[in-house]
Amino acid sequence: MTGTSQFEIVQRLGEGGMSKVYKAFDRLMNRYIALKVMKNDVPEWAHRHFRREARMCASFMHHNLVHVSQVGTAEEFDVLWFAMEYLRGKDVSWFIESGTPMGIPVILEIFSQVLDALRYVHLRRIVHCDIKPSNVFVTRDSHDPLLRVVKLLDFGVARDLSDLSSHNTHHIMGDPRYIAPEQTIPGNYIDHRADLYALGMTFFELVTGGRHPFEDLFDAHPRALLQAHREREPLPVSHFISDSVPAAKARAMDAFFAKACGKQVHHRFADALQMKEALVELAKMS
Repeated sequence: MTGTSQFEIVQRLGEGGMSKVYKAFDRLMNRYIALKVMKNDVPEWAHRHFRREARMCASFMHHNLVHVSQVGTAEEFDVLWFAMEYLRGKDVSWFIESGTPMGIPVILEIFSQVLDALRYVHLRRIVHCDIKPSNVFVTRDSHDPLLRVVKLLDFGVARDLSDLSSHNTHHIMGDPRYIAPEQTIPGNYIDHRADLYALGMTFFELVTGGRHPFEDLFDAHPRALLQAHREREPLPVSHFISDSVPAAKARAMDAFFAKACGKQVHHRFADALQMKEALVELAKMS
């Protein structure tokens, strides 16, 4: 395609509602990249979201966020695309679904890095709006393979709070399993604490080996799941974790989850830094 002739498509890595992601070889730079390409049959609002995501991600300079190297248009199809660093590793959903065990220290390290990424984007008044296990990717440092590096992926439905046009949405954006209560009502104002809620839900799922506070509603109508986020108190983490976890640490994990996932935004952690500080204290416990 015009504008992407420097890229040789190798394989498709994934597909969402608005776009597809490919592994491609960049002939110019002599390296593999991930190429995100907008579908050509999406509505105009999806075009706006994709352009916003491309601009947003290209501005990021943080080791826990994917580096975007190039943005362009395949002119004959009027299709937007952007090139990102290619990651080798697995997303957190793979570890959950495969039953691959992760010790609590590793889990806490992963979440600490996600919170570093969130602090960076939140300070820039950006809300991710779609935190979930499949958007948390675990890879290794290219120079030190013993060093675990976590990347926060997919800003496709993110909101830039300094851009008034990003507030005007009548769609519910985000995964119903992790969505914050305020996100369940179209047109509601949201801020960075919606991401902290979704990360709390992700924390619950990972430390319990794939359980979810509202898993009994997964086969019900999505409205039931959205209502549960608004109204239903979830079971504590300690209800699902191994008895080998010390009681004091189990209680601390319950308190951490409850604070992250307060129904009211003012009951949650104030920001990603405060949430990370609580995580550090949790990691110190034996």
